Amino acid sequence: MRVVLCWAEVAGYSAACFQALSRRPGLDLHVLHPERLLPRPNPFDIVPLLDGVSHDMFDTSRPDIDAYLLRTVAARQPDVVALCGWIYWPYTSLVHAKPLAHARLLLGMDTPWRGTFGQRLARVRLSSFTGGLDLVVTAGERASEYARRLGIPDSHIRTGFYGFDYRQYAAAATRRSSPWPRRFLFAARYAPEKDLLTLVRAYEAYRAEVANPWLLTCAGAGPEAYRLQGVSGVTDAGFMQPAQLADLFASHGAFVLPSRFEPWGVVIAEAAAAALPVVCTTACGAAADVVRPYYNGVVVPDQDVAALTRALRWIHDHETTLAEIGGRGQALAEAFSAEAWAERWHQYMLEVVDVARRR
Repeated sequence: MRVVLCWAEVAGYSAACFQALSRRPGLDLHVLHPERLLPRPNPFDIVPLLDGVSHDMFDTSRPDIDAYLLRTVAARQPDVVALCGWIYWPYTSLVHAKPLAHARLLLGMDTPWRGTFGQRLARVRLSSFTGGLDLVVTAGERASEYARRLGIPDSHIRTGFYGFDYRQYAAAATRRSSPWPRRFLFAARYAPEKDLLTLVRAYEAYRAEVANPWLLTCAGAGPEAYRLQGVSGVTDAGFMQPAQLADLFASHGAFVLPSRFEPWGVVIAEAAAAALPVVCTTACGAAADVVRPYYNGVVVPDQDVAALTRALRWIHDHETTLAEIGGRGQALAEAFSAEAWAERWHQYMLEVVDVARRR
């Protein structure tokens, strides 16, 4: 079975999934992806991440982009073409392209239903596009709800859009020192939707409540970095590649993600795999899949400083049982390992090819 994945920017977690899928028997995989999708450069070192995976990287500014995409994909004579949502709009032109009429079309979708005016109009705006899809793979129930509201029937919706390198982060748990590290960790882009402002305010309130507060490490980069400057107890570790991040997880005692918008949040699953208790907001899609409140972490409302402060205090007050609490999350995270992701997507691909053959 020949498969082409038309993806957005390659990250460490997606590359691990592509590696696992490329090892599946009877599958010829090729990944097509832009050099950069956003104005900023892709921070990940793509070459080692995709070592051994057949792929093409292109410049989104090329004037013949539609023709290039169709020519490149059609040359592979794919049985299946999978699109990474509609974040990169030129990919959508492949859905009804005549040279790909024989191929089955899958769509990965992580956008949650929020009921905005734009989303309500999307059913009309995207109707031609969604009508040509054979299957939609969502990131969870919130994205599945959006898919339904786009007019996609339940029979065409599956879950499991995201996966990550579970083994790398589970191995980090075995390297954690004793006694348990008294450090919180935030790892994400320093972007407004990650809400560093609420994190800093909650952390400062937490420090004022306890006699011997934990430290806070932030790993990332972006325009909101200034919010971390001069805050007592906070260290800005900067952006890290996947292997470096796993080591950082090993040296910390709890993970915090206060996002006010997070379609899923792979880093939550990575933290759980590393046996870290997780504090995150209800805005994080992965909270529903990976975090069980007061079992392996705490889930709080977004943009709520008082609630986040209480969650940090809860972690602080349960220091002696955090190893057990964090360990409970590993089984929940393993369902999203790269190997489990590859198994899911491979079966979805076989399913649509089989349905087409029967027709």
